[in-house]
Amino acid sequence: MSQLYPLKMETPSFVPRKGRPLVAWLFLLAAIAFILWRHDTTSPQEQQRYDLVTMRLQGRYLVGAAELMERFLGAGASGREKFYKEAQNSLDRGTYAERLRFIVLAGELKGPQEARKQLQQLDRKYREHCGEPPAEDAETARILDLLYDVRAETPKDRAFLSEDKQQKLRQRLDWFGELALSPPGSDAATRATVLAPAYRTVWTALGAAIFMLGLGTAGLILLVTLMVLYFLGRLHGGLAPGSPHHGIYAETFALYLLLLLGLSLAAHYVLNWLSIQHGELTLTGLAALGSLTALAWPVLRGIPWHQVRQDIGWHADRRPGLEPLLGLGCYIAALPMLALGLVFYLLLTKLRNQLGGGPDEFAPGNAPGHPIVFWVSQAGWWVWLEVLFLASIVAPIVEETMFRGVLYRHLRAVSGGWHPVWSVLFSAVVVSFLFAVIHPQGILAVPVLMALALAFTLMREWRGTLLPSMIAHSINNAVATLLLFLMS
Repeated sequence: MSQLYPLKMETPSFVPRKGRPLVAWLFLLAAIAFILWRHDTTSPQEQQRYDLVTMRLQGRYLVGAAELMERFLGAGASGREKFYKEAQNSLDRGTYAERLRFIVLAGELKGPQEARKQLQQLDRKYREHCGEPPAEDAETARILDLLYDVRAETPKDRAFLSEDKQQKLRQRLDWFGELALSPPGSDAATRATVLAPAYRTVWTALGAAIFMLGLGTAGLILLVTLMVLYFLGRLHGGLAPGSPHHGIYAETFALYLLLLLGLSLAAHYVLNWLSIQHGELTLTGLAALGSLTALAWPVLRGIPWHQVRQDIGWHADRRPGLEPLLGLGCYIAALPMLALGLVFYLLLTKLRNQLGGGPDEFAPGNAPGHPIVFWVSQAGWWVWLEVLFLASIVAPIVEETMFRGVLYRHLRAVSGGWHPVWSVLFSAVVVSFLFAVIHPQGILAVPVLMALALAFTLMREWRGTLLPSMIAHSINNAVATLLLFLMS
């Protein structure tokens, strides 16, 4: 059982130290630079795939919300106009293929004349900036133009399109193609089938917003209460004084990153070499779990395993039965911090756009996103369960162990001679920043991920054990994944 520990200097200065932390940090930073380079070199085709999935979720929400407002509030044309303007502001961007989907929204929310107008503008602007549009996209645009040209006179008619053209719209535009072929006033059963996922997206988003608002309010109260207790001296750190050989933990973390990269790349090449279409998620999870073998390094360097477990938080705390509840409390308290991270994300996005650092006119949007979005959008139940296992079990165990366990242990010892508050703040910020930047969501998402990571790190400092932060991490990933499941 761990004890209560005051925040103080980690180790006496006269204890001889082991490890080569400077060398470890060189390897660590090189590994992070390579990870960032890999994220930055995502192909435009891959980025467009993620953008199209996100656009489908946004489009479904706008169409579903417009339909529900018209049904229950009688908003009519004014309500659709409002959602159309929102679509213009957020979705009239990106590649030719993305903008064709926006044009379908224009036809749905504003009418066929607006859709044809947007098609003409798209063709002109694209030719001015990029020349001839891609052949397949140009053919899809011609089909849409024909569809909306006739629909302007006969709103309910689509029979004039051959079955081949209708099938091309479905295949190339996915749900947007189905929407284009099922306008308001068309066959009721077909349109109801098309709108069903839009309604599900709206109700899921509204339910999540209300639920998170309630939890966030409770989280703010909890966060303020903990801060008051800290300043009153009622909260004590649970992080035990660590081994003087903290440099070895820097080596361990660097080795973990190298193992993670090596095993992940090996899994990728094995899949390509064997031409295996399935199993990527399973191999990714195995690679992540395999990177935990880095924990053998401090033992090989002479630190007893029981000391390693104590140092990195792999132990039961003062009240083991309380840790799951504290993990839930950690997640709830993290929500106000997450909201603040979202504010910084929006400010960074606006600043980037004002400075001209946004994507090119017809390039993919390059908005923060995670490959898991693509998996969830096209997967069956089995792959969905794989995603949930990877995001909610493997990731929390591995990432909490290595970031909040190993790296935080090292940084707290390095800064142990500072004022306790500055030591905790420095260590938590560095760990949280590195945690955020290695994720594939991109630089703009760093404030959001850092907000969560800071909450997990402070819980580690308070309790000593990693159990609450692992549970909080797992809850966060499970909630995000399940919401994507429901909306997709």
